[in-house]
Amino acid sequence: MIGDGQAGMSDVETHAPVTQYPLLITVLFCSAASLVITFLGLSQFDLAIVRYVRSVTIHLPWSQLTIPWMAFTSDVGNWIGEGTHLVVLSLVLVGAGWLFSWAVVRHAGIQTLLAHGLAALLVNGLKHLIGRPRPKFTHSGEWQFDPSWASGFDSFPSGHTAASFALATVLAKRFPCIAPLCLGVAAFVMLSRVLRGAHFPTDVLGGAVVGIISGAIASAPLKEWRTSLQKGIEQSAIGAVLLLVLLWSLARAPEQGLVGMLLTGLGLVAIITGLWLRRIEWMGTERSDSRRHALMSLLLLCYGLASLTTSLYVVASAGLAGVAAWLNAVTSLEEKPSDRRAEMVIRESALLIGVALVLLTHYAGRGILSF
Repeated sequence: MIGDGQAGMSDVETHAPVTQYPLLITVLFCSAASLVITFLGLSQFDLAIVRYVRSVTIHLPWSQLTIPWMAFTSDVGNWIGEGTHLVVLSLVLVGAGWLFSWAVVRHAGIQTLLAHGLAALLVNGLKHLIGRPRPKFTHSGEWQFDPSWASGFDSFPSGHTAASFALATVLAKRFPCIAPLCLGVAAFVMLSRVLRGAHFPTDVLGGAVVGIISGAIASAPLKEWRTSLQKGIEQSAIGAVLLLVLLWSLARAPEQGLVGMLLTGLGLVAIITGLWLRRIEWMGTERSDSRRHALMSLLLLCYGLASLTTSLYVVASAGLAGVAAWLNAVTSLEEKPSDRRAEMVIRESALLIGVALVLLTHYAGRGILSF
């Protein structure tokens, strides 16, 4: 496949030894379980968000959102995620790579086309197999699994979102320096589909999962599809947990009573422990287990922030995703070369700023979303 013969690429993968299969299966199980729990948690917001979007939409000869930023996001995101526009982007990459002899750009363009095609096949198969009605045909939020080819009964998963994340995943892997931009644009498209009233939140999450998996498979040699599938599901689980943490913090007040106190205490202990372990990175101490400590501290920080939501859905999904990330990374931690000091400072500063922003959201932003 495309991954064969890509000279100069540092991320070429190898087959996992047979002895690692139990580990890969465990990682796959934890990631998949995390995704299932995240879908269950996010489904709590499906009908509430759809009703809110309906309440700020006026129906003229066309539907128009009354809040300017929502209308802008809906229109621009819909345009970006249009299939033909994404195909044109892929063709531009292929053409530019061929014209200027940029092998990496040409391969990225071909792989985005493959990722888009795979995502389209999966999305259209799932849409008609599941037969979920679009939000405009749903009023109670309940629906039955009913395969259908009828128009309007093809809500899950979101095709625009799947295609956007498929391209973003490939581009993020090939060009890490613009990974946040690529994934941010895909997230923008995902949000636009909900604001447009075309999909439920769980629909766009399903599209994102399909897109990430498609991009992971398309950007690696075909013979390594099992490893690519496992990585795609793991990455999807991590992103889904982040989405659930953000939405739950902004839409739900903290739980009261014993459960709320226990989860809050657990979160604070995990955050403090994670920061304490992080001191090895800040002090620049070179130890044989420094990367192990760095990964553990990162997972503790993420789990602590998730626990502060006081949601059992979030805590369970974050815990499973964390276990999967630890098991997947622990065997190769020592292979990564040490970062330069400047890169380490930038990375650690970004991490601390991110932790501070999430803590601020927990403190000042709980329940601010009207729905």
